[in-house]
Amino acid sequence: MTAPRSHNNEISHINLLTIQEVATWAKVSTKTVYRWIANKKLPAIRLGSRTYRISEHDLLEYLKNAGYYALVD
Repeated sequence: MTAPRSHNNEISHINLLTIQEVATWAKVSTKTVYRWIANKKLPAIRLGSRTYRISEHDLLEYLKNAGYYALVD
């Protein structure tokens, strides 16, 4: 049997953030982050009933588009 080959793909380079990490970075409450997700403003990966992960790239794009330039630079 041969060993599985490792694939160097984009998934291994995605930095996923928790709701708390996003809230701290964006200087908002966790409730606000949940609201952004519920309103489809911020894409998130749902892992459980209230467990989400947000890619750092998606967060940066959202903050740029929403005018939070000081938090992105």
